[in-house]
Amino acid sequence: MQAPMQAPMLARTLARTLARTLALACLAVPLPAALAQGPASAPAAASPSASASASASGELQAPRDFDAERKAVADSRAWTNYRFATAERACYDKFFVTNCIERAKETQRTELAVLRERELEIGEAERAFKAAKRDREQALRQAEYEASQPQRAADEQANRAEFERKQQEQKLRDAQRQAEAPQRAANAAEYQQKQADYDARMREARERGAEQARQRAENVKAYESKQQQAIQRQREVEERRAKAREKQGSGESPRPFGF
Repeated sequence: MQAPMQAPMLARTLARTLARTLALACLAVPLPAALAQGPASAPAAASPSASASASASGELQAPRDFDAERKAVADSRAWTNYRFATAERACYDKFFVTNCIERAKETQRTELAVLRERELEIGEAERAFKAAKRDREQALRQAEYEASQPQRAADEQANRAEFERKQQEQKLRDAQRQAEAPQRAANAAEYQQKQADYDARMREARERGAEQARQRAENVKAYESKQQQAIQRQREVEERRAKAREKQGSGESPRPFGF
């Protein structure tokens, strides 16, 4: 009876021992090799083809892949936190739980401090690279500016000469215009006189036309009056003749001219 009861107890004891061993093994796992080593073990900054193209374009390439190094730090931090959580759970199966958890925390703090230093070093290296890249680009711009200085000076001189030529041409045009001012004034006066003569002739023509129209109207009126008078005389003659014929018919001797 005693032997069968001791078998399950022995199995549970072996399981707890195995769990402690695995937890200690997790705590003993070192940092990733890429983080345990210095910047010299950082990933390559660029492939040979990328470096060749960058050299051809004159662009300064980063000596390290800062993004990849940050990702490695983040992965290592996650791995450290995972191992601490695993070790913490395993500590609750031990007799001295608090002491075990403190040791796990100390290991975690040590590794996180290393990772923090590594992260700061990456940031400092990246800032230094960006500063060097900025200085290099500024130096290139300054060199290009200085190299183009002779051409700019030549262009400026040509522009100044063109400006002076245009100024001289403008002065000549102004002088010619001033010299032609009297002639232009005479031409303007002549034009005004011709315009005044034309206006006078047009006014005279309108007045003459109006007079002729009035005269024609008077002539028409006089003609119509004469026509009326002629008709009236003709009517009177006809009346006298008629009276003369009547008297002749009645035996009276006709009178000369009808009266």
